[in-house]
Amino acid sequence: MEPFTERFETLNGADWHRADYAFSHPMFDTDWDKDLVSLDGGLTLTLQPQAGENRFKGASIRRQDPTHFGRYEARLQAGRGAGVITGFFLYTGPAYGTQHDEIDWEIFGKDPTTAQVAWFKNGVLREQKIDLGFDASDCVHEYAIGWTPESIRWFLNGELVFETREAIPQTPQRVFTNIWAADPSIAGWAGLADPATETKARALSIDFRPMPVDPGS
Repeated sequence: MEPFTERFETLNGADWHRADYAFSHPMFDTDWDKDLVSLDGGLTLTLQPQAGENRFKGASIRRQDPTHFGRYEARLQAGRGAGVITGFFLYTGPAYGTQHDEIDWEIFGKDPTTAQVAWFKNGVLREQKIDLGFDASDCVHEYAIGWTPESIRWFLNGELVFETREAIPQTPQRVFTNIWAADPSIAGWAGLADPATETKARALSIDFRPMPVDPGS
């Protein structure tokens, strides 16, 4: 498995896929529009209102090929607004012919000083809230995931903020980053997005280093 370093000077379709479809999911009030993914000294992901069953359209990219154990890093600036989530995560599921496994960083637009780290094994969610200690919508910070067969560790600007050895996913996953508005049914978790909400997230880089590189290094 090859490492990669992406600085988003271009967006190579052989490496990255831009989502572009109507999305039906009980937690999302968002469709995906590839035109809301843009490059300008990095990657910009835009969320904006639309007329439709989902009140918003947002931006999502994923790595074309799955990757496995190692260290994943993203330099991100989150979007702001109630109901808005900026995500950097690993995912696989039935669309890829596997069980649902996932490892997440999710930053809350309703309060950009907080985030959630989460993981799924075979569709079962486990989660932990994180106090970031800064406003993630103000500037770029580094969010990292160290994934081994025995553990997952989440890092913030190089510092360990949470670790688990419980129910560790084992399936190769794809790297994603996105911005989306949550469905009103989960407003207690994400906040309720104002229908006029428009915001952006930025990604300056995403890196992957496979094992045997120490994910804690």
